[in-house]
Amino acid sequence: MCLSGIMAVQNHKKEQAMATDYFTTAAGIAAPGPDSDFLLNLLNRANREQLAELSGIPLAEVEALFTTTAPYTRKLDIELGGISLRNINTDDDANRAIHILKTLNLSPEALAALIAGPNPVQLPQAAPTPPVQQQTAVEGGTTIQEMIPRFATRKKDKLSSKTLYEYGNYHRKFVAWLELRKKKKHIPVHSITRADVADFIDDLLADGIAPQTVTQKYLAAISGLFELAQSIGVLPEGQILVSRGHKVFTKQDAKKSASRRSYKPFNDDELKLIFKPDLLSNAKQSADFWLPMLALFPGARVTELSQMDIADIQKHGEIWALSINDKGDKLLKTPAATRLIPIHPTLIECGFLDYLKDAAKYGTKLFPYLTPDQFGSYGNRTSERWGKYLDELNITDRQKGFHSFRSTSNGCLKHKGMTEENRCQFVGHEHDTVNSAIYSEPHRLPFLLENVASKLDYPCIDFAKLQYKQGQFDKVLAEECAATNKRLLHSQAKEERMARQKH
Repeated sequence: MCLSGIMAVQNHKKEQAMATDYFTTAAGIAAPGPDSDFLLNLLNRANREQLAELSGIPLAEVEALFTTTAPYTRKLDIELGGISLRNINTDDDANRAIHILKTLNLSPEALAALIAGPNPVQLPQAAPTPPVQQQTAVEGGTTIQEMIPRFATRKKDKLSSKTLYEYGNYHRKFVAWLELRKKKKHIPVHSITRADVADFIDDLLADGIAPQTVTQKYLAAISGLFELAQSIGVLPEGQILVSRGHKVFTKQDAKKSASRRSYKPFNDDELKLIFKPDLLSNAKQSADFWLPMLALFPGARVTELSQMDIADIQKHGEIWALSINDKGDKLLKTPAATRLIPIHPTLIECGFLDYLKDAAKYGTKLFPYLTPDQFGSYGNRTSERWGKYLDELNITDRQKGFHSFRSTSNGCLKHKGMTEENRCQFVGHEHDTVNSAIYSEPHRLPFLLENVASKLDYPCIDFAKLQYKQGQFDKVLAEECAATNKRLLHSQAKEERMARQKH
């Protein structure tokens, strides 16, 4: 009622007369001193005799409730809806106040009438406090700064190196913002409030960072710090984390964004343009030709194909297959990406096995001149070249890229009547039903070849003009592998030179 009175005075001038008493009462609650407890002070305003009469509890017991509780007032920050209350009390003090309320068992209306009544109990005035000396001691507790390296240690085998690197950047940005906000370097985790996180979000949005990025990148990273803090005992178990519940980017927003940002399939005219006959003759690198050919049929990801070992092209009985796995230095997006799928007969007719023999002369990789980036991904270089190729073809739709081959392949299978479970196994997507995930085995190669891969056909493409001849890329492979080795040697020499300078 007191808070309602304050809001009424501020927002509804016409109710000022009836709210003045409540406002005056609320203003008096904070009078005893800067460390006074809001809830207990509020209860202390009530007339004890009337409390005893209304609750049916002896006056001595009512007095004992307040006598036991009053000396233990402390500070706490709490938030109610859009209202923030500062310097209130600790959780223990809140529990004591709640205990009083439960013991009295009064209706809110009756308690409010006593608190704002004409004869409230007068709280003793606190003695004047001496001037506060400048605090030199550092506030105790594990700091948010300490949590960053601990997070990296705990998650190094659970997150990809790229995700771990990005999370580290988001963590450091959050900490730098906190240090500027609180004007100190030592920031205990328990001292960070929900309001701090909310203000950080607002600053990110003001800087032009998209709500989706804030939610899926920044908040995901920050939540990881608080989750780890709770799991190791820095924060109480069961406490709602201050990073949770910020509705910046809702599920509804995610659905709308997915429709705008998801990759569209290539239409027939675009496929005909992409796979024109000079795709083979003008290819400056072997991946320029074989990557789109490989992606068109199984709908594989660019990184999955770019990193493949020659040993991943296997013959099982009479069926040639691609083994997409994370063995060695290879990376996969999800566990479902691990799969064995048949090579489409069209690829074999176009000379893929002949290229395999050529690549084997230069190493163990399907594209031996490609090297991983700092995060272990082989796909960045080929993705960049593919984007430039689409620009040359004037295919400029932002929702069309190499990943569109997955949409094209998946869409083709869907239109041919393939079930979602079959399609998921073929293209490497999760299929979350209990039946398929637990109670059924994956389809075998003969079934996939006859019932899935064979359904992929593209009559708009003239594959007869895309026939690879063994040795056709020998010169290109030799030049590219030599250039790659030169770059590696240069990089190693640079690292050794920098190491010597440090010592």
